[in-house]
Amino acid sequence: MKRILSKKTGVTILEGLIALGLLALVAAGTFGVLLSVSRKSGSPDIRESMVLAVERAYDQLQMYTPELNDLSNSNVPDTLAFGLCGGDSDPLGGGTHNIDCLLPPLCDKNNSSFSYTTGATKNSMSLPFVGNYGTDGTVTGWGNTGTATVRSVEFSITCNGFTL
Repeated sequence: MKRILSKKTGVTILEGLIALGLLALVAAGTFGVLLSVSRKSGSPDIRESMVLAVERAYDQLQMYTPELNDLSNSNVPDTLAFGLCGGDSDPLGGGTHNIDCLLPPLCDKNNSSFSYTTGATKNSMSLPFVGNYGTDGTVTGWGNTGTATVRSVEFSITCNGFTL
């Protein structure tokens, strides 16, 4: 009888518990690393947020491009009538314009800045335009040309110590 029992092999309860404990430790470590990586990839990168802020400011600044031979900003929405952040009567005027209100939300306002500098007129280009349609359907100014002013604009953004 002893001979039959001695040939049986198996796993004791203690060995099973030790194996399950080791498996649980390895699984917990693996899931912790995977969750950490997924959180980092889900949040926007500072540089990516800065680039998006510059693109948004650039798009809004294009609304101030005057029409041919018309230097008024009559076509600008009321929210942008006084510059991108308000308080700026000439958004395309020479000099530096502060637009800290367009900083990305993840930037610390005390350690970040956002501005653009408009340079002098580079040149004037003669551009043709189709003309204006009157209320009676007539077209005036067909084939005339006007001059468009070309200005240099340079953006400067610093967010939490990073500069773009």
